[in-house]
Formats: sequence, C-alpha cells, structure tokens
Amino acid sequence: MTQTNDTIFCTKCGQKNLKTDVQCSKCNSKLHSHQDATYIVKTDNTLGGLIPNNTNALVAYYTGLFSFIPFVGILLGIAALVFGILGVKFANKNPEAKGKIHAWVGIILGSFFAFLYLAIVIILIVMAFIS
Repeated sequence: MTQTNDTIFCTKCGQKNLKTDVQCSKCNSKLHSHQDATYIVKTDNTLGGLIPNNTNALVAYYTGLFSFIPFVGILLGIAALVFGILGVKFANKNPEAKGKIHAWVGIILGSFFAFLYLAIVIILIVMAFIS
C-alpha cells in the first residue's frame, strides 16, 4: 500500500481511499490487515456524538418538545410517542446510531402533554354537557 498523509491506495485497483476506510470504495477489497484494522477509529461528524444518527429518535425529541403547544399538543404528543418507540427499537438494534435518550425524552414529554391536553378536552366537554 502506498501511503500519503490521510490516504492510502488500494493494492488491487489503485483507488485512493482514506486511512480510516476498512475496504476500498471502488473494488471493496480489504485495505488493512486484521491487526491494522483494530487501530482504525471512525470519525464522528455529528458534533461529538450529540446528534444521533437515528431519525425516529430526533423526530420524537422535537415533536415531544413542541407538544406543549395547546390544541396541536395532542397530535404532536401521539407522534412523539410513536416515533419514540420506533427510535428506541432502532437504537437497540443499532447501538452505533445512538439516540435512545432523545427517543425517551420524546416518549416522556409527548405522553405527558398528550394526556394532559386530552384530559383538559374531556373535562371541557363534560362541563359543557353538564351546564
């Protein structure tokens, strides 16, 4: 393998690849021996891992945060609950994606506000029928 600063070249096809790549981007052959591959650290371009690579967890998080808004809080809360459950399932299957905390925040906030606003609506309807 011919090496320069942050790149290496595939010995089979000559494709230029990053040192952190395990296999060639062109022919998929291994770029490192098994011993070299243990020292490769993949870079995390998501603000140090703060933003998970789990879309369902992110949707749950933001819909959960905005579920405090009256009238739409019930719908956003239900959406946060559904996406939160999907986000937790995805995070359990793919631990490298992370996002379990975001999903749980969405589940907790979404459930709380959805049930709160649903209770308020039910109370208002009952009070309207009583009077």
